Amino acid sequence: MPPTLGSALSLGVRALFREAWLVAPGLAVAGLRRALGWPALAFAWGILAEAAFQAARAAPLDPLAPVRGVAAVAGAPRALAIAGGLWLAGLVAGALLRVAWLSGALPALGAAMRGERGGPDRFAAGVAYRLPRVLATALLGLVAELSGGLFAAALALGTARLAGAGGGPGAVPLAAAAALALTLAVAVPIALSVAVDAAVARAALLDEPAGAAFAGAARRLLARPGTFVLAALAFGMAGALAPGMVEGLGGALPGAAAAGPGLAVVGATLMLAVAATGVSAAVDLAWLGTVAALACAEERG
Repeated sequence: MPPTLGSALSLGVRALFREAWLVAPGLAVAGLRRALGWPALAFAWGILAEAAFQAARAAPLDPLAPVRGVAAVAGAPRALAIAGGLWLAGLVAGALLRVAWLSGALPALGAAMRGERGGPDRFAAGVAYRLPRVLATALLGLVAELSGGLFAAALALGTARLAGAGGGPGAVPLAAAAALALTLAVAVPIALSVAVDAAVARAALLDEPAGAAFAGAARRLLARPGTFVLAALAFGMAGALAPGMVEGLGGALPGAAAAGPGLAVVGATLMLAVAATGVSAAVDLAWLGTVAALACAEERG
């Protein structure tokens, strides 16, 4: 039986405090994943700016020449293919980096929850030896989440068609069917996402193959579905709100530093952005510890 939400949360937060050094590499991974999308943006902006410049140079008296030049390049298949390829390469590289991060961070957190020594050695061993199975589990999870998204979209379309059927003798059963469909359209993707995280945790901590990890995660989820979903919703809200609250502190910077040099304002803004990313990494690590406890730990009677 999985532990209760309070016990799992306590284990996850305790592991985070014991392995607080993981926040630094988590911050680096988040920054690298964001930077992997810059080549596509740089290429797009560069080629559009070059097209506008060349068009304006060819027809200096035509005020709409830059717009036509940009439109011509934006619709060119070669430019779209290059930009799309750069974007896709950055997306795949970021996903692989995330999987490698999970392969090392989860064993370190798991060791801390067992009262053992984690540290960089445990992290490196996880990346070296658990990466293949974690990657296979993550790929299977991607297929499951895509299937869940298609299922939810189909339910939403079906609900829209039921709503368009209008009133009549069968209005009450149709309304009940629509409510059930909408509930499933929301609940199924959330449950699948939590199951994927639990399966990845089992692959990283227990070294289970992808199929066994998903089977074990499904059993644990069905044993306490409300606990898993509530934990996912709570950490989802925390991950969305906490970084924004930290960045919101920057609203007082311009007025507070108006008398100082502009470089000080820029530096303080960058520090707040780094702090917000660090808070996001800490919340992510707390979630990893919590879902690892839910997926692998046993409740003590």
